[in-house]
Amino acid sequence: MKSSDRDLKKNWKLQQRELARAAFPAANSVLESLFDFVESNVDSHGCNHSLRFTTRWVSEHEQPEKSVLEWLAAHGGNCDCEVVANAANHWEQNR
Repeated sequence: MKSSDRDLKKNWKLQQRELARAAFPAANSVLESLFDFVESNVDSHGCNHSLRFTTRWVSEHEQPEKSVLEWLAAHGGNCDCEVVANAANHWEQNR
């Protein structure tokens, strides 16, 4: 691969990360708190394939439920264990 192609690829990846960060529904510290809470509860109580821990955290922290849940679903977080496995991974890779 030519140096110019590598530079183009690197710039494209940086742009994609910036777009991903701009789409986060909350600040990094808020999302970290969400993922930590959900992961801890899934580890302790298992996943019943709902968003029971996620929606509890959203409510308790007065976050905009619709935008948070839509963002999570868009990144594979359709239940609590998927929030931890998929959406948290997307966030980790782009924060």
